[in-house]
Amino acid sequence: MSSPDGSLALLESVQTNLFRIGGPLLLVCGVVSCVINLIVFTQKNLRKSPCSIYLIAVNIVNLLYITLPVLFLILTVGYDIDLTTSNLFMYRFYYYTSYLFEILGPFYLILASIDRVLVTSSNVGTQLKSRHRLAYIFIVCGTLFWILFHCHTFFLVDIQEIAPDYFICYARAGLHVVFLGYYA
Repeated sequence: MSSPDGSLALLESVQTNLFRIGGPLLLVCGVVSCVINLIVFTQKNLRKSPCSIYLIAVNIVNLLYITLPVLFLILTVGYDIDLTTSNLFMYRFYYYTSYLFEILGPFYLILASIDRVLVTSSNVGTQLKSRHRLAYIFIVCGTLFWILFHCHTFFLVDIQEIAPDYFICYARAGLHVVFLGYYA
C-alpha cells in the first residue's frame, strides 16, 4: 500500500496535468464553439427573432466566462501562475467576473425561454409581446441588476498573508457570505 503522502502527491500531479493538457484544449474548444454560435446567430435571417438576441447575449457572456475566469483557473492550477494572490484588484476582479458571468448566461437563457413561451401562445396579444426592443431592454436592465447585485463580491473579499510568501484569499464575514454560499 502507498502512504497517504504519496497518494496525495499523485492526486495533485494528476490534477496539475489535467489542467495543463485538458485546460487549454477545453479553452480552445469553448472559444471556437462560442464564435461559431455567434456567427450562426448573427446571420440576417436569424436576427429577426428576439430569441436569437438572447442567444447572442448568452454566447458573448460564455465567451467572456471562458476567456477570463477559466483562463485564470487554468493558469493557477495547471501552471502555478496565480495572478490573484499577489494583487488585490486582480483577485477582486476574478471573483466578481466569475460570479457575474456565471449568473448572466442562465439569466439570458431564461429570458429566451420566456420569449419562446410568448411566441407560441395562442393569444395574439401575448405573441406581440415578443419584440426586439423588449429583448434589448430586458438584457440591459437584467445585466445592470446582476452587476449591482454582485458588487459585494468586488468589495468584500481580501487577501491575507498567513506565512511568509503564502497568501490566502477569503470573503469577509457578513451577510454577503450567504450570497456567495448560494453559488457553492
